[in-house]
Amino acid sequence: MTKWIRFEQGGKTGFGTLEGDSIAVHTGDMFAGAKPTGETHKLSDVQVRTPCDPQKMICLWNNFHQLAAKNDFKEPKEPLWFLKAPNSYWPANRPIQRPATYAGKIIYEGELGVVIGKKCFNISEAEAGDYIFGYTCVNDVTAVDLLRKDKSFEQWARSKSFDTFGVFGPVIATGLDPMKLSVKTILNGKERQNYPVADMFFPPHKLVAAISKDVTLMPGDIIACGTSLGAGTMGEAHNVVDIVIDGVGSLGNVFDQVLPSPYLLGAPPKQKKICVVGAGAIGGLLAAKFALAGEDVTVIDQGAHLAAIQKNGLKLEWHDGKVFNAKMKAVNKATEAGKQDIVVLAVKAHFLDQVVRDIDSLLGPDTIVLTVQNGLPWWYFQKLGGQYDNQRLQSLDPSGVLTKHIDPNRIIGCVVYPAAAAIAPGVIHHVEGDRFPIGELDGKETARVKELHDVFVKAGLRSMVLPDIRSEIWLKAWGNLSFNPISALTHATLVDICQFAETRELAAAMMKEAQDIAQKLGVTFRVSIEKRIAGAEAVGAHKTSMLQDVEAGRSLETEALIGSILEMAKLTNTPAPAISSVYALVKLLNKVMLLEGGGVKVSKAA
Repeated sequence: MTKWIRFEQGGKTGFGTLEGDSIAVHTGDMFAGAKPTGETHKLSDVQVRTPCDPQKMICLWNNFHQLAAKNDFKEPKEPLWFLKAPNSYWPANRPIQRPATYAGKIIYEGELGVVIGKKCFNISEAEAGDYIFGYTCVNDVTAVDLLRKDKSFEQWARSKSFDTFGVFGPVIATGLDPMKLSVKTILNGKERQNYPVADMFFPPHKLVAAISKDVTLMPGDIIACGTSLGAGTMGEAHNVVDIVIDGVGSLGNVFDQVLPSPYLLGAPPKQKKICVVGAGAIGGLLAAKFALAGEDVTVIDQGAHLAAIQKNGLKLEWHDGKVFNAKMKAVNKATEAGKQDIVVLAVKAHFLDQVVRDIDSLLGPDTIVLTVQNGLPWWYFQKLGGQYDNQRLQSLDPSGVLTKHIDPNRIIGCVVYPAAAAIAPGVIHHVEGDRFPIGELDGKETARVKELHDVFVKAGLRSMVLPDIRSEIWLKAWGNLSFNPISALTHATLVDICQFAETRELAAAMMKEAQDIAQKLGVTFRVSIEKRIAGAEAVGAHKTSMLQDVEAGRSLETEALIGSILEMAKLTNTPAPAISSVYALVKLLNKVMLLEGGGVKVSKAA
């Protein structure tokens, strides 16, 4: 095995073979008849350059079985490739740079690079070995937020071709069997990737043969074989990333970034008066986080929960074991709260008609109303446009009181991804997640929605402003529609539902029916049904909010989670037999619980 390296010393470029920390200098052409000069240099005395100057770098997408299986990608019938521009080529030990025009995430992708040694076109897989000079380490750096920024055109070349984004080297190793190699990526001392080359759909010899049928490959050209599980963000202010392939070498670079401001408006927002109506699981989580961030928070609640908050504040147990105590004003009437900048409606959807009757006492000229209910919102068709514009959802607003009391121009939609539970009066336990996407009903990116985003960020929560909040609401409702009622009926957790074949199949059937309904309303889902189910399964042994309500004897969100979707099924003439059957069962369960005045909880027999 030989390791070839290029270097610069005293303004002159040279190449040779690396043995330990010494370079045996060669002359001629690295790929054809290179000869040793007898001169040597210490590696520490030279500046390492890229080991070759490719005319092109061809990079693969979706070339690993494990990654495809995780992301529900189909096996490609032929290599799927793109090009990195030559300006991006960058050597080991030189800092990767953040583009001045880009403030998003920058990710690493550790890959094996195949280096071509002889000009070839239309060769066979059996011939490919004769045209491969050797192998190198590649870091396919990517400005990932650009990739699908424009829905009409995926920007592969742009997102991957900024200066310094095509990192490879420091050597080309020859005489290796690539199928015995593994690629590792170490970020800030922690292993992030470790995968075998043998897991490729198209291993190196097959790749070279296939690509040579499309383009002429020249000496020095590199084929980056694609990456597998573990590619991720270089998110710290200082990042050290090493791509390690035993037998080939270690490609190390730093990425020091001036972290972009997390605030869309450039600075933390001024203190806001925020009223959270309903300090249960999610409302309590938000109230606590906002208060801890310095906002002037008032909660509206009742009973023992209200008394506990008034006496001791709101206790928030985070999933990592940290415990916080947030002080805030707590009242049982809207008239006692005063005018607010932001009103968060966090009660269950079927209680909204009760709380909005007094909402005027909270509303100033510019007050925002943020809705965080599960399921579809009553305002779904307001400011939508098209044939259903301003249609009232009878299942969610049967009396019209919500439409009457809340001007849609005040509303900002929100999707709640965290899981939490109110485990005792005045105590909220966070299970997982911190993401709250938001959006204007008409999709505009206004100053107020940006400021609301910044309020979430200031509180230590993740948010993003979406141009189509309804599609995101559907994505969340897609799971709630199935997992919540199945959980309520079976007393099973998310992971139990997903791992029991019959309930997994039922959930998938309900989701397929909902998908058909949504598509008739112009909604597209960015993940598959199986991936959505896998996401729920990954949450683990979490009790859904509807199961928590069943156990506590509280009325269920039947209409918000299921009835509203059935109403849309009728509106769009879409069959939904599975949803209808589950809806009937849950509706009867709710009736029985209300008549009996109690809930249902499974416990071990004495």
